[in-house]
Amino acid sequence: MSSKESIPMVKSDDHKFWKLDMLAKFSETILEEKERASGTEKSSSTPPPKWLMKVMMKEKNAHDPKLIIEKRLHASDLSKVQSRLSMPINQLLSSDFLTDEEKTILHEPAPDPVKSTRKEGSKKGVSVVLVDPLSKRHEVEIRRWKIGACWSYVVVGGWNNVIDRNKFEVDDVTVIWSFRYGGGKLCLALSPLVRESKHSGQSSSRRS
Repeated sequence: MSSKESIPMVKSDDHKFWKLDMLAKFSETILEEKERASGTEKSSSTPPPKWLMKVMMKEKNAHDPKLIIEKRLHASDLSKVQSRLSMPINQLLSSDFLTDEEKTILHEPAPDPVKSTRKEGSKKGVSVVLVDPLSKRHEVEIRRWKIGACWSYVVVGGWNNVIDRNKFEVDDVTVIWSFRYGGGKLCLALSPLVRESKHSGQSSSRRS
């Protein structure tokens, strides 16, 4: 047997497939590194903070924490007349905190948004428990409204009670998380507020 016959030959097609597979794995690694650098990783990879763990420990069978949005409070959020907290959908850090059933409810259109006194959007809401920065529980609803040119999830049906119990100010920043408890009840939790000092330009965390 000649030396040429003793050496197994690699088919050119197999070699091409091997190179393509290696290239795909390399591209996947580069994409993951870019997501980490740009902060666009899935919120499920963000560990829940200590304040949220304390909130969840008070609820039965609390699970599935998700980072939803870092929210700067605007005058419209604190208006007793508008009576809602908006979470613009295009600013959400996690879009999978709702179940398919909840999304179906929120995406059901209003009967006639032109004649309705409310914003264009869902006519039904999803019942939610909201835990404010003082760790007080509130019964509220989430709805889906079109505010201006953007769609938002809005907290209504009890948001004024949250305003009454907390000394919110315009430009206060809170981070909003969700989790499930009991038989799957949705809960929203607002972090301790961060307020920017008007004199020093520094930010500080505070409780109302």
